[in-house]
Amino acid sequence: MSDPVPHNRNRLGWLLGFIFHPFTVFIPALVVVLNDTPRREALAWLTFIAVLLLGPTALLVQLARRRGRYVYQRETRHILYLTGELSILICTGLAIALEASPRLLFSLLTLALWVPLQYTVNARLTKISAHAAVISGIVAAFMVLGEIDSMPLALAGVGAVLATAWARVVTGHHTLTQVSLGIMVSITSVLAAAVLVSL
Repeated sequence: MSDPVPHNRNRLGWLLGFIFHPFTVFIPALVVVLNDTPRREALAWLTFIAVLLLGPTALLVQLARRRGRYVYQRETRHILYLTGELSILICTGLAIALEASPRLLFSLLTLALWVPLQYTVNARLTKISAHAAVISGIVAAFMVLGEIDSMPLALAGVGAVLATAWARVVTGHHTLTQVSLGIMVSITSVLAAAVLVSL
């Protein structure tokens, strides 16, 4: 069974998908995570992690397109998850060796747990929404880190998750099940990472 081709006919849905794209929200979220780190060190981590995580992914996406494959196709995502996990493990190992901020270690551990879960669901069951997973993971992690510490911020976070999930469905990228799975996988990863860090 082939994956449906996204139609992007809903312009608001398309715009929200762009605003909450994993590549778009990744850097600002990492800046917030590193706000307890000295500026120069934070900039070094930001640059290193961004290059190591986003660089290979962007390259693989371009190579896939040249071969007539697209990220909306389930099989195309397998190599992205595997490459992403390798990059995350390198970043996590370096963060442990250099005794990086506990906030950064928690965030990297969350990613290291999230990618295999996301990959497993993608490989065995159905395509899963990375958009919904990433934004819900960021919101959940910010709650654990204390960055979301008021009702207005909590409502804004939940609103961002719901808006992203809606956008992925109305533009034909995912089903309600696929966005729900993305949200569940991310929240599970955040909670598991929180437990491991506390131990």
